[in-house]
Amino acid sequence: MRFFLLILILSMAAVPLPAKEGDRVVLKDGSLVHGQVESLSDGKLKVKTGFSGTITIELEKISRLEVSRTLAFKLEDGTEHSATAASPEDGKVELTLADSGQKLSIDLGSIQAINPPGGKKNTTRGAVNFGGGATDGNTRAKSVSFNADLESRFDSHRLSAGLAYNYDEDLGGLTARNSKARIKYDYFLTEKLFLFGSILAEEDSFQDLNLRTALAGGPGYQFLEAGDLEPAYLKGLAAYGELGLSYVDEDFLQAGDKSYLAAKWSLNTDWKILPRLSLFHHHEGYPSLADMDDFYITTETGIRVSIFENFVSTLQVNWRWDNSPSPGFGRSDTNYLLTLGYTFDF
Repeated sequence: MRFFLLILILSMAAVPLPAKEGDRVVLKDGSLVHGQVESLSDGKLKVKTGFSGTITIELEKISRLEVSRTLAFKLEDGTEHSATAASPEDGKVELTLADSGQKLSIDLGSIQAINPPGGKKNTTRGAVNFGGGATDGNTRAKSVSFNADLESRFDSHRLSAGLAYNYDEDLGGLTARNSKARIKYDYFLTEKLFLFGSILAEEDSFQDLNLRTALAGGPGYQFLEAGDLEPAYLKGLAAYGELGLSYVDEDFLQAGDKSYLAAKWSLNTDWKILPRLSLFHHHEGYPSLADMDDFYITTETGIRVSIFENFVSTLQVNWRWDNSPSPGFGRSDTNYLLTLGYTFDF
């Protein structure tokens, strides 16, 4: 247990922390807002804060604006610049252009938009979660679980990756051990339509599975981005789906190995209902094109609650269905996980 706690502490320390203050907004009444500037449109500035989620501030109430990250600024003359921003005095902004380092002094009111629709989307977000437990005495058991997710979006590109590991044992010996890794790349042809390529690899000795790999590709569609919907409780909803082809190879410990050409579908939703509460559901399936009775489905569904700043607790259910398992093994497996972790978004 002490070893597990040490690993947890070291892993948390290795996660890059966001800047303490980030961007700064000074209001004409003297108020100061620290956070992350997200966008400016129709004279309203959106700032993501640690104390109240995303808030909206009218531009006419702002005296100074400092943005430490490179964002897209659109000025009233129609020009656009990728730059950081600082305010040397009230009502003034000095843009530092990302490509040349040149400084451009402008009036604060001349900024028409920041991160306008169709502009650059440069974000990285993710989570690292740990869970585990141990009992001693008449009942002896221990369990360890770990999962991590990362997603980066740069202009027309999106890269996502994930790792997961689960281990359980009791007096009778090992009762569960499985792991999974995935990586996916998306290229956006339009604001909504994209092409994807993905790799899934997993193992589970209690499914007689030494290694399952699935290579997939095809089109996908971004149904919703966070912020697309107007109602407050729906603003944090994002969803996309995919439909393509895949090649699945299954290496079993006892049964004969097999491989087949399959379709692939997926549905992914993330919904931040409240500043401290979010839901997620990730679902994908691989039906064989040669034998429709041979298909594999995996889902991850959970609820995440913010405990303090970026530290969260997650209750998650992972479900897998192999319609043609190795002889003597069941079709369905379900994991229930309660984890503590750290999320980051910059």
